[in-house]
Formats: sequence, structure tokens, C-alpha cells
Amino acid sequence: MSLWDVGVDLGATLAKAVAVPSGRPLEAFESFVAPAGDERLLDAFLLRHSLRHLAATGGGATALADRLGEGRPVTIVDEFAAWGAGEPLLTRRAGLELHSPHLLVSLGTGTSILRMGARGSVARVGGTALGGGTLRGLGRLLLGTDDHERLVALAAAGDRRRVDLLVGDLYRPGGIALMPDLTAANFGKAHEPRAVDVAHALLGLVGENVALLAGQIAVALATPSGGGPPRRRPDVLYAGSTLRNNPLLVEILGNVTALVGARASFLPFGEFTGALGALARARAGT
Repeated sequence: MSLWDVGVDLGATLAKAVAVPSGRPLEAFESFVAPAGDERLLDAFLLRHSLRHLAATGGGATALADRLGEGRPVTIVDEFAAWGAGEPLLTRRAGLELHSPHLLVSLGTGTSILRMGARGSVARVGGTALGGGTLRGLGRLLLGTDDHERLVALAAAGDRRRVDLLVGDLYRPGGIALMPDLTAANFGKAHEPRAVDVAHALLGLVGENVALLAGQIAVALATPSGGGPPRRRPDVLYAGSTLRNNPLLVEILGNVTALVGARASFLPFGEFTGALGALARARAGT
């Protein structure tokens, strides 16, 4: 009977898991996603594998260990340490080349911004309560749905310029040193808007503000202590479950990050960064 190593990231919205045959490289994983509250689906995934290592991270990690009991020991890994360990595995798998240090933005239910330094060091340098939880919560309140795929589909048919107040709505061309299509106020002209435009504006609300914060932090950290511009455009790597099948949000994040002077990249399978990193730490015995 083959043995498996499993890592689980239990967030507020989703449970993300990876499974790797023992002795195989961690990059050769199979993946699993389920709603965080559906314990039966996660248990079924775990039961399909004869476990050698089981590692967990995220807000629900301790509850999972308590539920499984002493019969199935769980290695609990700090969330930021797990993301720090998982990111280089996935960037290498994707062939991404990033300068060090750079920022890793975990865009899940909320958002954390991590500084990835040389030799695997990781530190949280910022964050915001805006994230996928904001999209789903406001979607439920304003559009009657919190389904991720439904909200993304609605947004694809919308135009947030019908809802957001733009610089060009306030100033004549040349009246201010800002581009006219920049957002001056999210939802600033939401007068009986279409549902599709509201959905697009929700993506703009989250994407613009996350990218502004991450990009500004990246530029500030890359600015020489004596002043002057950064020697190169700093890298911001976006990952997390909110980016799943969400090309409009990816586009907004990329455009705004570039606007503030940083370079955006997006991590394939980035929603599994924490689960994979937790497993990496368990294999290493830390």
C-alpha cells in the first residue's frame, strides 16, 4: 500500500489540500478544494489516502487536529511560514523568475502581504480586510448571490465605469495631473445600476485597493535609504483562491500594480501555496 503526504490550508471560505506520494517531489501534487464548512468532503479526501504525514495551516488547522484526535496526528504550521515555504516550490514549478526581495500577496478571504527575502525569509509587511470575503459579502447584499463563479460571470458582462466615479467625470482634460479613467470614488455614481456593472465594480473595489497597497509597499521597500527611485521595478506576486478563474480581477491587479511602479506576476495554482508549504515544513520536520 502506497503512503501519501497531505497538506491542508483551512481558510475562512475554502479548504485547500494537496496530496503527494511519499518520497515524490512536492511539485508532483494532486489538489483538492471544498467549502471550509463541509467537513465530510475533506474527510473523504483524507480517507482516500493512506497517510504518512498530515500537515495543516490556516485558521481551521487546530480544529482539524482536535477533530481527528490522537489517532491521526497533525503537524500544525504557522500560516505565514507555510506560505513562505510553498511559494518557491510553485514559482519554480511555473518557471517564474522573481527578484529578491519581492512581495507575495495572499488574496483569500482577506489579504496579507508578505515580504519574501533571500534564503527563504518571510515577513508580513501589510494587509487589508478587502478580499474574496468582501466580494462574496457585498455580492450577497447587492446582487443576491455570493457564488464566486456567478459573480465573475456577471462582471464579465458589465462595465464598472457606469458605477464608479472617474477622474474624468470631475475634471476636464488637462484639469488635473491624473489620467481621466482612474477611479475617483468606488460606486460614486451608482444610480440604479445594472447588476452586471455592480459585479464589475465589486472586482474594481477589491482589485484596485489591494494593488495600490501592495504596489506602494513594494516601491517603498525597494527605494534606496538615501532617496531616489528604486533601481528596478519591484516584483509583486499575486496568489490565492480569489484569483481562481477570475481574469478580470487579474487584469485590474496587473494594471494598477504597473501604474504605481511595480511589476505584477500571478502564481499558477497559487491557492495551494499554504497547503503545499505546510507539507514542506512537515516533511522537513519543522
